[in-house]
Amino acid sequence: KPTTSFTIPDLPADFTFNFNVVAVTGRGRGDASNEVQVNTVVGSPESPVAPNAGVDTPKTTSTLTLTLTKPSNRNGAIGSVFLFVSQLTGDQVASEVDFANAVPMPYITESRTGTLIYVAAQFDYDVFPNIFVLGDNMMYGGYRNQPLIAGTRY
Repeated sequence: KPTTSFTIPDLPADFTFNFNVVAVTGRGRGDASNEVQVNTVVGSPESPVAPNAGVDTPKTTSTLTLTLTKPSNRNGAIGSVFLFVSQLTGDQVASEVDFANAVPMPYITESRTGTLIYVAAQFDYDVFPNIFVLGDNMMYGGYRNQPLIAGTRY
């Protein structure tokens, strides 16, 4: 029974591929079929790895050095990456913060859940840093990396 379908695994997202079929017998090749053009799907980006701020991480009263991992672009090209920061209130824990629905704002704003969230930086994917000093008061992609407030949980 002849095969009527074929799966090509691991094609990159957001690419155009052209396909046609050619039959081959013991006497040679036949003419190629009409060509079909197919675009692979662009999916949502995968969740990035959380920043690392280990025990030995350099810190001051207003800064904290983070180790960042560049997100995977396996599901399609990533143009830029935002670094969101949240100020935790009361007994709130970081896992309760809804970063997925946060709107990039250059100043501290209150989210729908009551958590204070702001953007410390926006990075072009091609120049994504491995080390970042959070709170250095510099501009990154149009966002001010505000100094951290001593005694505040983030």
